[in-house]
Amino acid sequence: MTTRVTIGVKHGKETHDVDVDLDESGATFKARLCSLTNVPIERIKVTGLKGGRPLADDADMRTQGVEALARRGKKLLMLGSAATLAKPAEEVAFLEDLPEGERDAANAGEGYRPGLTNLGNTCYANSVVQCLYAVEGLRDSLGGYAGGRDARGGTAALTTALRDLFGDVKTAKDTVMPVRFLNVLRQLYPQFAQHGPQGVPMQQDAEECWSAVMHTLATEQPEETRRLFGIGMRRELRCAATNETRVEDSVEYTFKCNITIEVNHVTEGFKIALNDTRELRSEVLGADAVFEGQSKISKLPDYLTTQLVRFYYKADIRAKAKILRAVTFPITLDVYEFCTDELKAELEPARKLKLKREDDEALKRVNEKKAALEDVGATASGEGDASTDGAATAAAASEPATTSEPASMEVVDPLEGTRFTGFFDLVSVLTHKGRSADSGHYVSWVKKDDGSWTEFDDETPIPRTEEDVLALKGGGDHHMSYILCYKARKI
Repeated sequence: MTTRVTIGVKHGKETHDVDVDLDESGATFKARLCSLTNVPIERIKVTGLKGGRPLADDADMRTQGVEALARRGKKLLMLGSAATLAKPAEEVAFLEDLPEGERDAANAGEGYRPGLTNLGNTCYANSVVQCLYAVEGLRDSLGGYAGGRDARGGTAALTTALRDLFGDVKTAKDTVMPVRFLNVLRQLYPQFAQHGPQGVPMQQDAEECWSAVMHTLATEQPEETRRLFGIGMRRELRCAATNETRVEDSVEYTFKCNITIEVNHVTEGFKIALNDTRELRSEVLGADAVFEGQSKISKLPDYLTTQLVRFYYKADIRAKAKILRAVTFPITLDVYEFCTDELKAELEPARKLKLKREDDEALKRVNEKKAALEDVGATASGEGDASTDGAATAAAASEPATTSEPASMEVVDPLEGTRFTGFFDLVSVLTHKGRSADSGHYVSWVKKDDGSWTEFDDETPIPRTEEDVLALKGGGDHHMSYILCYKARKI
């Protein structure tokens, strides 16, 4: 049975030949189109399929008639445009160009928190701290941590140091020096204490630092850390030779995105990472045998950390080499297709409610626009004319009601705000610039409450836009995404 076909997709004046996996979902197919056109997934509309309806995110591509259309040389039509940036009305003054006094005032007045001093190739740690500080639940849990400054060594000391550093960031008006945090980190994890030939601390891998901090927090605050970051995973493996099956459950703290020459969007990399092949003991054969299968998400965290696996050890240079390939990622990530059937069933009610609310909101906007146009028309024809008003009233009375049920009639769900939907909103990005994990430069990009973004380049906070963040997909020597942190959207 055919599993892959190539079909033309017309978008504007261009036509793209798109490789389609018939076993994938509509959302994954849209992700491919996103990587080709730079149109956000949520704006993409695909038509020309079987049944005449636009492609739904949860659609099975095998049932959409794609194979038959491809054989006949037919093309699909894609609608949607990339975001465009409006020209600023006045020249933009970047924060780093302001005098020190004005910069401090901007920090305080516009909600910018202070940066962290680079103490010698410590940008990897600074970036991790800034991304973690964006996790509100972590700030709250650390605020109640009773380790104390007298905690002597071990994970308790590092947790206490992170708690105190968060407190300094919250109250400081200028750059914070993370001296104690770095000292304890290096004591607990000696790999971060390495020095180069000139006695300068060596650059380290930010993902390794993130994992070290996660291990620390999971040791000291296991329940809170698991709730905030723990991804429940279920691995189902089968031996083709004996038909034996193995089911394994685990908790992981990063959702991997493997990058190959065929990966253009993070969802494609997720699929590769979730496939699993390993040798296990076969009870039937009495020897090791190959088991193959797939992992799926069985429990969602409040914050989903995803890692783009960009670095690998290259033996000939005895160092970590970097995969520079451009891999797009969404502002809103839907992980529904990567979940177990049991978890999908739990998500369905909230997803349907989310869809209904979006439809109601769209209908409300349409009605408001219609009412505004009617008001303009009434004014142009002479507002206050009795005959006009009477005709309008009669017309309104004859039209069917288009408003949804009043909000006051809605039943309040006692679990409101706690139900996962499977959707996650991007809150921070950790990026790397350079050719090696152990060199180059790390920075963090953090979303503010008002939807704008701030780049934290060590000591310097820089205002950024969503378009700036989406440009961090890679493909060159510019900063590119390495770790993405998403916050669960709940209903």
